[in-house]
Parts: sequence; structure tokens; C-alpha cells
Amino acid sequence: MPVNSPPQPLLFDIEYTNMTACYQEGDIVSAVGEWILQYKTRQDFTYVYFNSMRTIDSQSKDYNDPWPVNISAFLPHALLSLVMIVIISRGLHFFLRRLKQPLFVSQMMAGILIYQFCNVGRHVDSIDYHMLFQPKNRRLEQSLSNIGIFFNFFLMALKVDISSIWLMGKKPFIIGIISLSIPSMVTFIVYFFIRNLLGYHVKSKHDFSLPLLAMLCHSFFFVQAEVLSELGLLSSELGRLALSTSIIQDLIFWILTPVFNSMTQSQYGEKNVILHLLFFAIMVAFIILVIRPYALWVVRNTPSHARVREVHITMITLLVILMALASDIVGASYIVGPMLMGFALPSGPPLGTALVGQIDLVATELLLPLVYIVAGREMDWTAAGQDPSHGLCLGIMVLIASITKFATVAISAAYCGLPLKNGVLLGLIMDFKGIMETLILIYFKSGRVINGATYTYLILVVVAMTSISSLLVSIFYKPLDMENNVCKNVRDLSCQSELRIITCFFDDKPIPALLDFFEWLTSLVAQHCTCIYALHLKELRASSRSSLVCHHKGKEHTDKMNMDPILNHFTTFAQQKKEKVTVMPFTSVVPQTNLHEDICSLVVERKIALVIVPSPRKNSVAYAESDQSVRDLIPLVLEQAQCSVGIMVYHNLTRVASTLQGHQFCIGVVFIGGPDDREVIAIAGHMAYHPSVQLNILHFRIPCIIGSKRSDLVELCVREQKLDDQVIDQLQRENAHNDRLAISEVAINDPVQIMDVIHPLGYKYDLLLVGRRHKHLSILESEALVEWTEWPELGVIGDLLASPDFKTSANILVVQQHGFS
Repeated sequence: MPVNSPPQPLLFDIEYTNMTACYQEGDIVSAVGEWILQYKTRQDFTYVYFNSMRTIDSQSKDYNDPWPVNISAFLPHALLSLVMIVIISRGLHFFLRRLKQPLFVSQMMAGILIYQFCNVGRHVDSIDYHMLFQPKNRRLEQSLSNIGIFFNFFLMALKVDISSIWLMGKKPFIIGIISLSIPSMVTFIVYFFIRNLLGYHVKSKHDFSLPLLAMLCHSFFFVQAEVLSELGLLSSELGRLALSTSIIQDLIFWILTPVFNSMTQSQYGEKNVILHLLFFAIMVAFIILVIRPYALWVVRNTPSHARVREVHITMITLLVILMALASDIVGASYIVGPMLMGFALPSGPPLGTALVGQIDLVATELLLPLVYIVAGREMDWTAAGQDPSHGLCLGIMVLIASITKFATVAISAAYCGLPLKNGVLLGLIMDFKGIMETLILIYFKSGRVINGATYTYLILVVVAMTSISSLLVSIFYKPLDMENNVCKNVRDLSCQSELRIITCFFDDKPIPALLDFFEWLTSLVAQHCTCIYALHLKELRASSRSSLVCHHKGKEHTDKMNMDPILNHFTTFAQQKKEKVTVMPFTSVVPQTNLHEDICSLVVERKIALVIVPSPRKNSVAYAESDQSVRDLIPLVLEQAQCSVGIMVYHNLTRVASTLQGHQFCIGVVFIGGPDDREVIAIAGHMAYHPSVQLNILHFRIPCIIGSKRSDLVELCVREQKLDDQVIDQLQRENAHNDRLAISEVAINDPVQIMDVIHPLGYKYDLLLVGRRHKHLSILESEALVEWTEWPELGVIGDLLASPDFKTSANILVVQQHGFS
């Protein structure tokens, strides 16, 4: 058979007939059959890609790519390609991630390098066989990559909570609509004037406008979420705003895409348009009325903390494949059906988490990288180098579109009240490109809308824009860089100032200990008011969009309908305290590595003076059941919070102090000296106002000559002890008539003596307070003691008090003052 002759039809191929004749005869069933069969005919090679219709002349098609009769003969080559793209892309990413480059850049470079390297020295006569890239092997690679694509888009859509769109506020809508509409109009006008300069490089200049506008002016949510996640900005203020804005643009894009597809179908008759929309509506109705109720039924019938049954996972996986087939049959892209199904299914545990866990590894990490081999194979460096003027025209158009989009994002962000720097950075974030833009270019290159030169230039533009934008954003955007912010501690507040505290928790186990602490800290007779920011932390699982939701909707109004029940404990506590206590309930859903960011950003935004992080006592039941994320959170908050931090080591007690009327509580302060201990005294001073609190301060005095073995620390020790005495004297003056305050001074020469004094009193106290660091006393910071410490975040004394060897029923609060190192 000649090389360029079309292949003979296979046994299952049916000769294509005119579908219009079936319409005229009124035989709708036959019309549908003929419409489906046009996808299988090989005579005129009708391909339906992203814009649904591209008819390719059979004489211009490279028929070195026939349907493989024996797929197993080409499978080893596809598997070798898969292994190479994964290994090389991960190897490149190992180095490029240090330059803050996302994985997409590494994968795209790997696809280009692999194919171009294997193409070197390739002879025309050896075209029938090649180690990696046989022409006959292309269809198998494309099929495998397509499977990875629609499963990946299903998972991405599954991670999006559609209900959150109505909670975004006005900013994303304003920025999203303006930054999409104005750049699209400007780009289209520029393209209208220079389209004739593109010449033969663009076969259908009218159809090329859609991918051009989508690639240059649109910001896809899936791309933004992927890059922001890799840069660690998913839970940042700009990261959340960028994701919300891209969701709005995605809604506009996916609403207009079926309309455009219907318009392209009009060339085959009005009945074809109606039939296209009818079957698309049937598919959407099936997803909403059948698949979504089934998924909700699975969630309802799955016990708490139990795994979803494998039969349901298998059924939903098959439905994803069925939706891909259905959307391709009705004339839409094969990714539309799985994506709509992903939007319809409930995200998060148990079903969403189970689906992501089962599908993500194979679809995203193994099959999807084949897309980049296909992308690299379509590039034509020879054609691109032969016509530099064409690249110049495209470059001018891309530059104008990018500047327009960047400017509109920055201006609209400034209109919404964002600082100029944040608006500029948001413009860079919205310029992130990725797999969506790559797929659009692949589809239109395969559909012969653009040639190899245009495709090559635009792929390079996509990679360059993402690479440059991600690098600039990572350099200039530091969400927790608080150099210009004034940080506060409890000691800095006046007696009339409002005390603002953040407490964070994952579950209800520390709630009694936290409520006890707030009960003792707040008093109806105190001069100051207290504002408690109760932050319920949830780890981001099976979702792409982090969120920080404030449930306080105004004065004396809390949105309890959408609030977690665990937060009701704090709102009830505030009601009991009348006007002295205000509670601001929050829910934070972020990745495990970014759990501290919402805490630290709220500290600066709300001018917080104290953060309380609860942690169960070692060797307790709560400690055994606690998640590793709790222990990972503490050092990050200690390091980055711009205020004092208290670590509440609690027991498994269920009593709440506010419910025990007339009961006297004993609180002990272990005061050794130093900035952290002086912050403890400031906190204890607020507790001294409570009529049910007996406050005992144990002031341990260590002579500077003994406590500071190093001569350079003796002077520091003397200065610190003077400051300590001033703090104690001030507390005594403020409580001159308070007989519930007792201060005992104990002279010691060794840290062991501290425990000898405290041990007999272990069961006397309900709460023990201690500072975390005592760096002016080298005897307490010696390497031997530090190495012996099991929990460094608590410090030497805090670790001793929290150890199982110290028999006590008291909760322990270890305090670190910000600004002391």
C-alpha cells in the first residue's frame, strides 16, 4: 500500500451516509445513528476536538498513522515513553523547584527534550521504526494521555466546592469579569488587524480567535490551584482571591463553550444544533438527577470514619468513563462530562477523599505526563526558525494581551481596596499558564487550525509566562513577612485595652481546658474586655481551594446555620459573659503544611496579643489519638506568629469552670525570670481579677553567679532580675487589697530544686503557667538539659511539668513572648 494512501475500512466501519437525508425523512433514530457513526468513519476523517468540528481533507492527512490492529505490538513503546517522561520530568523538577518553578515547566521541558533528543540523526528511511516514537504508536499514546486527562479534570472538579461561590464576596466577581472582558476585547481587536499577517500559518483565522483568547486572556482555576499549591500560596490572601477570581472566569468560559459549539454545528443544519443541545441537556440532567443523588446516598450510608465500599468507587469510576464517552458523542469535548460530574459530586470525606486516593496516583502521576510527550512531538522547530516575522507578530499580540490583562487585574484590585503591591502580584498570579492552555493548542494543532510554527511559538509563550510569573511571585510575595507591622504582647496592653486572643483546635477534646482558661482570664469586674477568635482548623483533603470563613455576621449575630457545632461552645460562653467577652468564630480549611498561615495572618490583621495552641499531655489518651498535624503546627506558630504564643498542655477532663458555681480554683505561676516569664505575669495579672481564682506565684531566685556559668551572661542576668523585680512589684501594687494573690520567694541553686518544690503541690493546682525560655540563666539552657528534653517546644521547665513523671491533674500553659530570642 502506498505510504500516503488512506487505510482500508475495518470490518466494523460502516460507510458514512448523509445525515441530512435522515433528517429530511424524519427518521430521528437513523439521524442519531449516522451522527454517531461519523466519528468512526475513516473516509473523510472528521475529528471533533475542543471546538467540536474540524473536517480534515483525507489527502492531507499523514496515513502513516493507521488504526493499530495489534495494540500489544506498540504497548512497550508507549510504556517506555511513560517511564521516561516521569523520570526526566521529576529529575528536572528536583533542580528547577529551587528556582520556584512549578512541575508544569519541568514536565513541558521534559516532553520537548525527550522527543527532540530522540529525533536527532533520524533518517527518513527508518521512519517505520524508532525506539520511542513510531508514527503507528501515536494513537495509543494519545489514547492513554486522554484517559489521564479526563480523569484528572474529574478530580480537579471534585476538589471544588461549588457552594463556596456565593460566599466569595464582590471582589472576585469584579476582578474576574473586568480582567476577562477588557483583555479579550483588546486582544480580539489587535488580532483583527494583524490576522492577515499570519498568512498560511493559520488555516482558519476565524476559528483561531477562540484558542487565542482562551490562552491569553483566561485564567483557569485548575491551573491556578496547581501552581499556587506548589508555591505554598494556596491559603494566602492573594491565593484565595486568585482562585475565587479564576472560578468566576471558568464559569463564564464553560457557559460560553457549549454556545460556541452549537454555533459551529449550525453549518450542518438547524436540526443538528437542536439535537446537539438536546443530548447535552440529557447528559447534564442524568448527572444531576441520577449520579448526584446516588453519590449523596453513598455519603449518607457510609459510617463516620469508615471507608467507602469498593463497589461504589468502582461504579463511580465507570460512570466517569461513561460521561467522557457521552460528552464526546454529543459533540462536546470528552473532558466536559467528567468535569461536570466532578462538580456534581460532594467534595471532601468520605467519598471525595476516597476517589482522590484511588484515582489520583495513576491518572495524574502516570497517565497525564504523556500529554507533554504529545505536546513536545507536535513542535516544529524548523518551521518556527524559517519565519521569524511570524514569531514577531505573535510576540506583539501576546505582549499586548499580557500587559492589558496585567493592568486590568491590578487596576480592578486597587478599585476593590487592595494595596498596589498586592494588585501587581495578583496580576502576575493570574498570568499562570498550564495544562489547559497546552491542551487547547494541541487540539487546534491536531485539527490543522494552526501549523507547527504557530504551535511552537505559543507553547514557548505558555512555558515562559508561567516560569517568569511564578519566579517573580515567589520572590516578592511573602504572606507572613510582617516587617512593617507593629506586634503586640499582653504586657504591652494598658488595663483598659481590649485583650484579643486566638485559640485554634482540630476537634472538641481541648474545649474544656480552653473554656476553663478563658473563664479564669475574663471577669465581669475587670476593666478590660476580651475578644476571642475561635479558629476551627480543618486539613484540606480532596479539595483544591482553601478557605477562611468568618461566621460572625455583625453585632450580636452569628451564622450558626453554616457554622461547625464545635464553635457553639464559645458562642455560648460569650453569652454568659455578657458584654465583657466577644467571640469571633472562624473555620479554616487549608493544607497541612499551611495550617499556621491563617493563624499568623489573623494575628497581624486583627492585632492579636496572644495565641493559644492546645496539645494533649504526653502518654494520655488524647495524645495517642492526636494527629501529627497538631504537633507539626506548634513550632511553626512559635516561629512565625507576631505575638505571644501559649501552648496549652491539657488532660482528658470534661469539667468546665464556668459551670462550677462557688468553686475556688488554684492557679500557680512558676516564675524564674526573663521576658517569657514576665509575659506570664501579665497573663496572671488578668486572672487575679476573677473572684474564684486563688493565684499563687512561686518566684524562684537563682543567683547570677550560679545561674550564669558564662561570664558574658552575668551582666545580662543582673539586668533581667531587675526587670523581674519591677514586674512583681507592679503586680503587688495593683493587687494591694487582693487577698487571693500570694507571692512566695524561693532561693535555689539547681534546677532540680524547682521540681522538688513543685512536686508536692502537683494536685493542688488547676492550672500551672511557666515561661518557655530562660536564656539569661545558662544553667537552665545547658546542652545536657536541652538534649534530655523530650518536647523542645515547651522548653526545659515546661517539658518537666508536662512529663508523665510529674504527677498532676493541672493543665499547663507554656508562654513565649514575641520579640525575644
